[in-house]
Amino acid sequence: MTNETEQIIKIVYVEDEPSIAQLLVSGLGLFGIKVHPIFMSAEELLNNMEKPEFVEADLLFFDIRLPRMTGVELATELRSRGEDRPLVLVSAWPAPTAAQLGELQAKFLPKPFDFPDVIKTIQKLAKK
Repeated sequence: MTNETEQIIKIVYVEDEPSIAQLLVSGLGLFGIKVHPIFMSAEELLNNMEKPEFVEADLLFFDIRLPRMTGVELATELRSRGEDRPLVLVSAWPAPTAAQLGELQAKFLPKPFDFPDVIKTIQKLAKK
């Protein structure tokens, strides 16, 4: 028998729009998916990588359009440091090219979110 807490999927989210972050927290929370922590910038994530909430996360979600460093640049930086967890880039803007996504080993999800698609993608990537 598995412990229920082992089944919770944990996501780190980088999003500079608090209302969008809260929408994802609320919507995914209904499905046992915990979105925490939420960072407001790529730099904030990079400065908090040693924190247990980041270390224990199953998936990384990055908005593409962020101040200063984009989600794609953040993903590139983390991959260069050996980060191998599943990565999802989200944006209301056009998706990165298939080549970019392949190089980053990342998925893309458009905004506004299609929650059934988001949940299916998360569950598939987390394999829980």
